[in-house]
Amino acid sequence: MTGEKSLQGGLTRRSFLKASGAAAGALGIAGAAGMVTAEGWLSPTEAHAEPEERVAHLCHQFHCLTGCNLKCTIRDERVALIEPSDLVDEGHRTICLRGINEVEHIYSKDRLQTPLKRVGERGEGEFVAISWDEAIDAIATAINDSWAKHGKDSVFIRKSTEASIGFDFIGQLLLADQGGNWGLDRGQPNGQTPAFGAFSYCPSRSIWEFSDAATIIEVGHNPLESGIVWSRALMDAKEAGVYIVALDPRFSGTASKADLWLPVHPGTDAAVIQGMIRAILDEGWYDEDFVKANTSLPFLVDRKTGKSYRSDEVTCPNPTVVTAEETGAPYVWDKVSDSLKLYSEEGIDPVLEGSWKIDGKELATEFTLMKEWISDYSIDWAAETSGIDRQTIVDLADRYANNGPAIIDYGLGGPDKYTNADVLGHSMSILTAITGNYGRKGSGFGFYGGVGADNPAATLNFWALPEEYHYNDSGMAMYEMPYMENNIHCALTFGDAFTLEAASANDTLEWVKSLDFFAIIDIYHSSAVDYADIVLPACTKFECEEDVKQLRDSFGYVMLANGMIDPLFESKSDLQIERLLAAKWGLDHLIPETYEELAKFSLDGVDKLDPNMRGITYDALLKNGGCMPVAGTGDDWRPDGHADQVYTTPSTKIELYYEYLLDQGHQFPVYENANEAYESNPLKETYPLYFMQGKSRYRIHAYYSSSQWFQEDFGPCVNIFPSDAEARGIKTGDDVKVFNDRGSFVCTALVNPGLQPGVLFMAETTYTKYYKEGFLQNVTNSARNERCYAMFHGPQIPYNDTLVQIEKA
Repeated sequence: MTGEKSLQGGLTRRSFLKASGAAAGALGIAGAAGMVTAEGWLSPTEAHAEPEERVAHLCHQFHCLTGCNLKCTIRDERVALIEPSDLVDEGHRTICLRGINEVEHIYSKDRLQTPLKRVGERGEGEFVAISWDEAIDAIATAINDSWAKHGKDSVFIRKSTEASIGFDFIGQLLLADQGGNWGLDRGQPNGQTPAFGAFSYCPSRSIWEFSDAATIIEVGHNPLESGIVWSRALMDAKEAGVYIVALDPRFSGTASKADLWLPVHPGTDAAVIQGMIRAILDEGWYDEDFVKANTSLPFLVDRKTGKSYRSDEVTCPNPTVVTAEETGAPYVWDKVSDSLKLYSEEGIDPVLEGSWKIDGKELATEFTLMKEWISDYSIDWAAETSGIDRQTIVDLADRYANNGPAIIDYGLGGPDKYTNADVLGHSMSILTAITGNYGRKGSGFGFYGGVGADNPAATLNFWALPEEYHYNDSGMAMYEMPYMENNIHCALTFGDAFTLEAASANDTLEWVKSLDFFAIIDIYHSSAVDYADIVLPACTKFECEEDVKQLRDSFGYVMLANGMIDPLFESKSDLQIERLLAAKWGLDHLIPETYEELAKFSLDGVDKLDPNMRGITYDALLKNGGCMPVAGTGDDWRPDGHADQVYTTPSTKIELYYEYLLDQGHQFPVYENANEAYESNPLKETYPLYFMQGKSRYRIHAYYSSSQWFQEDFGPCVNIFPSDAEARGIKTGDDVKVFNDRGSFVCTALVNPGLQPGVLFMAETTYTKYYKEGFLQNVTNSARNERCYAMFHGPQIPYNDTLVQIEKA
């Protein structure tokens, strides 16, 4: 909405802002929030001697992976107070700034309020209000036209977190393309998956085991600000005397609570890990018994070809994780019989190190080849590359290997967002395996905090569509569509996928402008809204046409959101929007009519199939406030993940030699510089500063951007080290321009000594409307690591692999 256009009841955006500001001053924030109703932009709250009040139990934002159940006070049908739920055990009575802030977030002035139709050029944000019927007709017409002109594979539909809550029907019903590999938060998992099995980055042990560890290394992870409520586990560990190390280029909230902060150079975390591996192998600190029993390192490899020496007749129990191909069982050299044996034969004692000539082939163990690989990486090299003192690396290796169980908890942010993140993931896998820090109490490796086996899982039915309805798989990732030839001409997104899930935003938005049609369904005026032809307003998680909404399984509890408030303005729930769209092709009968129907279906009969679900029915949930524990849940519950040391790899062992990368020379993780952000890059002469983004306690990616409370104190700002600021005449509060060849943006400067010289840091992207010019994603890197196309998760988007310059605006 631009200028003085009146969209509802004659009230303009300017007069709305003026009125809301005056009202907030007169009534206070709670009163101003209470004035927003579905009848118009602004109408006064009716006075009540005794306000009508009730309690609702609602599920919170799943994207931070914390699974909070919230107790909401609904006063005069407005959300007035949000507290931790009293329906869960004490350990799960959690809430953070974001959850408390929902009172402001729900009633944000940036809510989309009515369906809109573009009348200006894409990107100008010129719209007129239209009806739901007009909007749905326009979307259906555009999709039909695209099919007629360009074929059934010309439509793209994608759901993107905040405006979606866990089901996805319309994309499958319309056989749409969904954009393939995600490209986010999977760089380190690419390096871990072949070693420990698919999705092993989600730990099979509990975050509450942190207190059982002796050492925890947080590799680029900042749980005190990302998944805030899970910081309790880390602080419990600190109180129990666990030694905590933060490996991070900046002095994060987590680093401030650690025993040791290691200010690693951006993009060089793998050098620290490889230095630790070198120290452990040089000093003989590895766990030989664990390595022989539970890893692939005794397996034999043909030195000439680099291929594992395997049986032609006996296959491994599992197919290969990455390629899903069957593979022959590997051979080892048996110490007992002094002969070649299959790795799985009874009574053998595999030799860990050595070489033998068999059938004219020179065979060596993986362990032997690993020692040869690491010999290229001295500890001095690791120190020089990473900026971490040599002795510090050796001491940390000693502590990690020799001082009881240890955990590596890595973040799906910081170091994951470089093109060399898979090298880090593979290196951490080796470090974990050679020291035996996996599958034992107080040990582990992966992304802890909100994922993994933190409580028994619920058994729920999954609403499946008939098999003829499914996504079209073009094999092309969404973030590659601006750069590669494709047949997408029509797009529909639930949420702002185009600026949140792609770097170098100018390229992506130019591609969006070239589409025949683009529609967006969102809650707020997010960054991509101005580029859409049709805009549909969605409900928040606290609103619904029904009294119930989302059913979810979260950390040992089944939760049914209930006590919803009515949709604000003309917004609709995801399910009803999908039903309106599906009805245009006569397909709405294939999906649930209501959330109640979906919840009842999900729970139908499961209490009889799974003893842990006994007593958990739809009616029982409503009777118990919408929240019931799965049997066996609680603060003291601990999974026994991988205690049997059996993995979903082909051999069921931890497999550390990546033969599938043989043609890339990365059977072991060969260190390489990042794509752009490395010290010797000639580009640093023009763009000398590393540009990083990461989690904030105020947002999850861009979500919660539209909170006025947060924007007042935490709008877009870039952190800069004092000496870098002084050299450019920059002071805290100045408007500054950050730029490179890809683009630029203008925001506020914050001089911060909690960085390293030469490093800029920003909280992850927020909506473009809050910047004075451009926005963060204009400068980020969209490079692809070709090696990663062969990997399980595909190439990651290297947001932090970015060099920039900064100046006063």
